Order: sequence, then C-alpha cells, then structure tokens
Amino acid sequence: MNYIWAGMICLGFFFSIINNNLSAFTDGLLSSCSEAVEFVIGLSGIMAVWCGIMKIAEKSGLINSAAQKAMPLIKYLFPKEKNNETIAIMLMSFMANIFGAGNSATVFSLKAMERLDAENKYSDTSSDTMCMFLALNMSMIQLVPITVIKIRSQLGSTDSASIIVPSIIVGLVSMIASVIVCKYYERKH
Repeated sequence: MNYIWAGMICLGFFFSIINNNLSAFTDGLLSSCSEAVEFVIGLSGIMAVWCGIMKIAEKSGLINSAAQKAMPLIKYLFPKEKNNETIAIMLMSFMANIFGAGNSATVFSLKAMERLDAENKYSDTSSDTMCMFLALNMSMIQLVPITVIKIRSQLGSTDSASIIVPSIIVGLVSMIASVIVCKYYERKH
C-alpha cells in the first residue's frame, strides 16, 4: 500500500512539473493533509462514543444477556466454539458492526481473532470458526451506517441518511451469502 501512495504522489509531482503547475500540486497536497486530519478527528469522536457505549454494555451485563439470547444462532454459526468469553467478544464486535461503528468493532474483532487463534493453537491454517467470524464480520449488516453517514455529511451530501435502506439490504444479502459459503466449505471438509 505504501508503494501505491508513494507512486501516486510521484505521478502527481511528475505531471505537475510537465504541466508547469507545481504550485497547484503543493497547494493540493497541503489542503488534502489538513482535510485528512479534520476527517480523522471527526471519525475518532464517533469511535470514542461507540467504544464507550460498548464498554458500558459490557459492564452492565447487556452483552452477556444478548449473548444468551443469541446463543442458538451462535451455536449454529460457530458449533465448535465453547468459550463464553470469546463468544461475548465476538458478539461485541457484531453489535458494533450492526450499529454502524465499524471502526469500534475493529478492537473487538482483533481481540476475538486473537482468542480464536489461541484456541486453534496458533496453527498456520485457520479454523472453521475463524473463517466464519471473519466472513460475518466483513459482511455484517449495518442498521445505521454511522461512519458512512458521517463521511457523506462531511462531503456535503444533501441527504446523508439515504444510504440506510440500501445498506441494510446489501448487508443482509452479503451476510447470507457469507454464511452459505462458509457452511458449504465446513461440510465439504
């Protein structure tokens, strides 16, 4: 990825020299840098709020309650997973994704994957549980895609929330497809 970014900067610099417009290149570069910082600060606020909400949900027992109610579905999706703490962390990741806080879900996803890797004895081959968790995590339905709405709002969209219904439909379809593919390969082995 670093090579791609470096290549893009070099190409921009090269073409600005060819077009005798080096000042536009430097102005654009500096403007983009300041916009990137503003954008990251805006997203970090959303991420902090969701991390706090998820921590409150964890401490209040809401996560454990949700885990108990979702256990039949979890047992179907992850039949080999027996560790309740791992399941709880996986559910926290799923809940953050469902509520559109994908950046916050990353923390929980990494923790869950570390635990799953330890349960898999750090094998070079991923377990069925790890594959299903990754597939679901990447295709998770979002009821309110907060990050996308924030990006659209910052970029001047007149109706930032119009992405909600299409996001739910696409998320649902991709989740179903992910489960079908993972279950197919689980049974194949």
